[in-house]
Amino acid sequence: MKALKVAAKELERIIKSRFIRVAVIVVAFMPLLYSFLYLYAFWDPYSKLDKLPVAVVNEDKGGISEGKETNFGDEIVKKLKEDKEFRWEFTDYKNAIDGLKGEKYYFAIVIPEDFTKNLLTVDSDHTKRASIEYITNDKKNFLATQIGNKAIESLQTKISNSIRKGYIDTIFKNLQELGKGLKEASEAENKLSAGSLELSNGVEKLSNNMNKVTKGGLQLKEGIYNLKEGLPQLLNGSEALYNGVNILSEKFSSSGDVKTLSEGAKSLTEGISKLNQGLYEASQSALKLKEGVSTLTQGYSQLGQNVSDFTQSVSQLGSGLEQMTESLALAQKALQEYIAKHPEEVNDPNLQKALLIIAEAKSGVSLIEENNLNKRLYQVQQLSDALSKLQQASISLNNGMDSLAAGLSYMTNASSQLVEGSGKLYFGLSQFTEGIKIAGEKLKDVSDGLYRLNTGIKNVNDGVSKLYDGIVPLSEGISALKNGALKLSEGARTLHDNQFLLAQKLNDASLKLQPSEFGSDKRDVLNEPIILETKKLYPVKNYGIGFAPYFIPLSLWVGSLILFFLIDIFDRDKYEGLSNVSIQIGKFISLAVVGIVQSFVSSFILVEGLKLDVHNLLYYYFINAVMSVAFIAIIQLLVMLFGIAGKFFAVVLLMLQLTSSGGTFPMELLPKFFNVINPYLPMTYGVAGLREAISGDNISLILHNIYIIAGFGALFLIFTILLAERVDKIEIVQKLRQM
Repeated sequence: MKALKVAAKELERIIKSRFIRVAVIVVAFMPLLYSFLYLYAFWDPYSKLDKLPVAVVNEDKGGISEGKETNFGDEIVKKLKEDKEFRWEFTDYKNAIDGLKGEKYYFAIVIPEDFTKNLLTVDSDHTKRASIEYITNDKKNFLATQIGNKAIESLQTKISNSIRKGYIDTIFKNLQELGKGLKEASEAENKLSAGSLELSNGVEKLSNNMNKVTKGGLQLKEGIYNLKEGLPQLLNGSEALYNGVNILSEKFSSSGDVKTLSEGAKSLTEGISKLNQGLYEASQSALKLKEGVSTLTQGYSQLGQNVSDFTQSVSQLGSGLEQMTESLALAQKALQEYIAKHPEEVNDPNLQKALLIIAEAKSGVSLIEENNLNKRLYQVQQLSDALSKLQQASISLNNGMDSLAAGLSYMTNASSQLVEGSGKLYFGLSQFTEGIKIAGEKLKDVSDGLYRLNTGIKNVNDGVSKLYDGIVPLSEGISALKNGALKLSEGARTLHDNQFLLAQKLNDASLKLQPSEFGSDKRDVLNEPIILETKKLYPVKNYGIGFAPYFIPLSLWVGSLILFFLIDIFDRDKYEGLSNVSIQIGKFISLAVVGIVQSFVSSFILVEGLKLDVHNLLYYYFINAVMSVAFIAIIQLLVMLFGIAGKFFAVVLLMLQLTSSGGTFPMELLPKFFNVINPYLPMTYGVAGLREAISGDNISLILHNIYIIAGFGALFLIFTILLAERVDKIEIVQKLRQM
């Protein structure tokens, strides 16, 4: 019951006192104010990244791709200008570094001069990854660096995807060109059977030689015809001579009629002369025939060599198709490995179309090898075998002509001897009487020789008849061969043109699908075309070091505020006779000494206990001590003026400083209100000074911030001194003190 009475009395006092009512209302809204300020300040800083200044330096010198100048660095800059994720500022390297060390930029992106050059090495044998340099200044704002890390990773991914897409588009373009080339190669292969360049050259030579063969064949035919027509006359003369010799021999045996003998001798001389003339013409015709047959043999030999060379060319073409099949298989494997590493690309229509083109290309090459190339090679081999047989037949014919020429030569010599013998016989008739016996014996020998000559002439006549019967179809065959050679020469040029086109397209396809084109280096570049090289001007190891400049001023402010709960600055009973100014100065000195001790203890524990890595230890202790003293001067003025309410105002001021000092997110990401009050709060300079003392090396900047903090403390101490004697006369202050 007594407790309820106390509660009722206190509530009645609160209701009756206007200042107490206001104080209660303010205290009731204290949690709301705290949460409101924090949430308002940090509600959605990532939506304001377009206000965060970031330096972009493009030093890329570009390169040559497919005969055109290419600069991927310019393309990235163009895309960044369209991108509003950050406030991209395009500058040179020196300004970027200066701005990063100063207050202008939070991080920088540098595109090196060999960026495009390295990207284009994907089409060479020495592939290199391109790199982008990412430069940060952790000491400036650690959280901004973390934001930048995420953003630059996202940017790297976008650029890599764009470049990777370009690589895939290039591969797809090459595959499309390959498919087109294979189609043209297939069309050219269908015309392959018409001839080749080597065959065309050989056929042209054969056609030229066939003119000689045709001419020789006509001469041979004419000579054999003359020989055929002359041999019957020779045979008739030989038979008449044989009969005359027999009659003459009989006359010698039966009577001594010299006149009959003289007439027979004269007939013998004339017959032998005709025989000699016929044999001479037959011998000349046989020599012409031999020359024609030799020319024909050489033509067959040249044609056989050209057909053999063509057979070898077709075999080499088959080897090229096999190598192309291997290259297509490697390309198919490379794309399958890429899909395995990037399953999200499995439904990419370009990749699927590329795989389909490679499969169709492999099928087309196999079809060329199985259905056309092997068939044509077999037909060419048949032609080579037929020409070989024809060449052997011409060689046999040439050998037979050698035998015929030798026989005719022998017969000519024999007939010459007969002419010589008949002449002697004729001129020796004057001595007939003396040598009748010898003449009779000689006539018997002549009769025997004529019998053998007559038999030989019959055999030659039979052989010439058969040779003539064979030379007629041979002449017709040579004419047909000449006409066929002309047609073959015309078709061979068409074969060469189409075969050259086929070889060119297959070579282009082979170059686009070399096994080295899909090596491990190139697959790695395709998976990760860009390397991010991070450079930190003033690195911060962890979040503890990064946020220490923010939490140390907070702790010093709280520590200073707690001192005013321990030391009563309104206790004047012990200091009768002293002015309020002296009392306040004395209170300040005592509070400052304790505050300095607080700052040293706190600073020491952080360095030695948490192993806070401090670059400038002396200035680190110094700035903490100055902050502690300045914070005490500020809070003392508030408490002196407003009493307990002054402590409340000190808490509110702490909230404002925590949200506007730039200790967490960069100020560019906070609402305008906090940017407006930022320069007028001491903790702003405490955070900046501690960042430089802990992680930087700019002593002048540390001193600059210390001077400003000390200025805040001196200003509030001066106000305390000026208002110490007047504060008791201000009614509103007295009422606030009594709350």
